[in-house]
Parts: sequence; C-alpha cells; structure tokens
Amino acid sequence: MKKSEMRLFRMIRGFLEEYVHMRSFSDKTVKSYRQTLKLFRAYMDSEKGIRFDRLSFSDFSRENVYGFLMWLKNTKGNSPKTLNLRLSAIKSFLKYCREEDISVTSVYLDVVAIHAFKGDKNPRVEYLTSAQLKRVFSVPDTSTRRGRRNRFFMIFAYETGARLQEILDLRLSSIIRGDDGVRIQIHGKGKKTRYVPILEEALKHLEGYLSEFHKDNSLNAFLFFTIHDGQKTQMQPGTVDYFLKKYGNIANETDKAFPKGLHAHIFRHSIAMAMYKNGIPISYIRDFLGHVSIDTTAVYSYADNDTIIKALEIVDHEEYTGLAAEKQKKWKGNEQYLIDYCGLN
Repeated sequence: MKKSEMRLFRMIRGFLEEYVHMRSFSDKTVKSYRQTLKLFRAYMDSEKGIRFDRLSFSDFSRENVYGFLMWLKNTKGNSPKTLNLRLSAIKSFLKYCREEDISVTSVYLDVVAIHAFKGDKNPRVEYLTSAQLKRVFSVPDTSTRRGRRNRFFMIFAYETGARLQEILDLRLSSIIRGDDGVRIQIHGKGKKTRYVPILEEALKHLEGYLSEFHKDNSLNAFLFFTIHDGQKTQMQPGTVDYFLKKYGNIANETDKAFPKGLHAHIFRHSIAMAMYKNGIPISYIRDFLGHVSIDTTAVYSYADNDTIIKALEIVDHEEYTGLAAEKQKKWKGNEQYLIDYCGLN
C-alpha cells in the first residue's frame, strides 16, 4: 500500500480521535460518527466485497453511500431520521477530508448532493402545554427534600431552556447577580457561552432551592448534586432520566396525551414553543437556546401547523493538522491494524 493510500485511514483517525474533540462535539455526536463509519465498513465488506484495508476515497462514491443507506433501510429497518443522521455523519467526515486535502473535493461534492430522506408528512416537536407543565410540576412530593429538588429541577429546566448536560455542569459561580437582576451563565456546545435571565417567579424558586440545598457551599459546588459516601457529587443524566420518567408516567394516568417518556429536552422545547406562540422573533429564541443557526430554531415556527421540519445539525468545520503518517510495515495488508488505528474496533 502506497503512502498516498494511507491518507484515508489517517483522516478517519484524525476525525474521530482528535478533530471531534477539538471542536467540542458532544459524546453522543462522536458516538454517532464512529458508529456510522463502522457500519459503512461493514457494508463495503459484506455487500461490495471490499475489505477495510483496501478501502479508498473513491469508495465513498455517491453510488456506494446511497447503497449503504438503502442497505440500512432495507436490512436494518432504519427510520428516515436515522438514515439522515448516518448521511450527515458521512457528509461531515468528507467535508473535513476536503478541507485537509483539496483532492477529495469531487468526492465530497458528489455525496453532499444526496438529499435527506423524508419521514412522516407531519413530524412534531414534542413539547408540553401550559396545562401539562402545571400538571407535571405538581407531581413531585414536595413534603420530601428529594421531591422539592426534583420539582425545582423541572422548573429550572423550563425557565432556562438549557440542555440537560448544560444544567448538570452548572456551578454556584454560574449564578451572576447584578444591578440588572440575576442571570445564569451557561456554557453550551462548541464552548459558546450565553446568559439567561431569571425572572421574578423563577427567582423565588431558585432562592428557595439555594437556601435549602446550598447553605454553606463554595462557588465551585455543582448546582445540582447527589450524595455518595457522604460527599456531594455532580448529578448524572441517569438520575434525571429516572425521576422524569416516573413523573411522566404519573402525569399520563390522568392525561393520556401527556408523554410517558418524559425527558429533560421536552422542557427546552416547551419554553421555545411558548416564546414562539407569544410572538417572540425566531432570532431571539435562537440566541436564548444557544443555537448556532437560525435554521435549527426555525423548527418551532411550523409547529402550530403540525408540519415541523427536521433541523439538521450545523457544523462549522475549521482546519486541522492531521497526524503524521505511520510506517507502512505496520499496516500494509493488515486490516485489523487499520481498524484499531482508526478507532473503529
């Protein structure tokens, strides 16, 4: 295998092991990218008879990528949403490769022309109505400390519109007090920071929570925590998923339209929908949610007509210096070495 042929594997490794972390992509996004390339490898091997160590950029042709997606659809039963995620991952990888090596441009342009798959005619953004919000806020047993904590978490998630991990990463130092009121400093995707004001009613809940749960804590303490072995530790997503699912099931008993699979992101959708319905410009909602592109926020502007469009993740690629070439003797004709090298094992 010539040195020039090794470039694909260097690119895969650089993309998965360095670039995605440098760009602060979420663990979920990195996992999706890695799984997509692993599936493409499996498709090329089983359906095209091309071993991974024989793969080249020319194999990322429009015909092969489309065939790969059809294979996922027909043999794996993947939904349009999943197919679009796989397609987006391959496009992102090839765009990165094109920026690293201009000779890949034709391959990228060929694949980027593949259109996204259409799903249901009337996909919906899942959100809670004001009545449903009141219902779920009343579910926790506020006679208990844990119930009061969980109730405040839901209120806070709604009022800030923050993502779950953004909330769990907050510390007491994230609460900014000034002459103009109280704001929450949120560090979002791509290391972008935004400030969300806390209005009077929500501020009452925040102050009550702080007086009970953070009497003597340092500014470095996590806003939401659990106690293990007598120590306060950062609350984990699984803890939140557990109590939200439980509350969703309870709320569903009296309101069958209430989503049983309640999750933290629903509160983010709910505040965005409430803002849109009250005439707040989409550009303001974009900044409030911390979206990179207004196209992503525009998903809410169609909700009243039940014709929500799927918002694609906007990725702003920057240049990245790839890893140095490995010695040929390590990988020549060695498929398993290349799989391990690329992080696709």
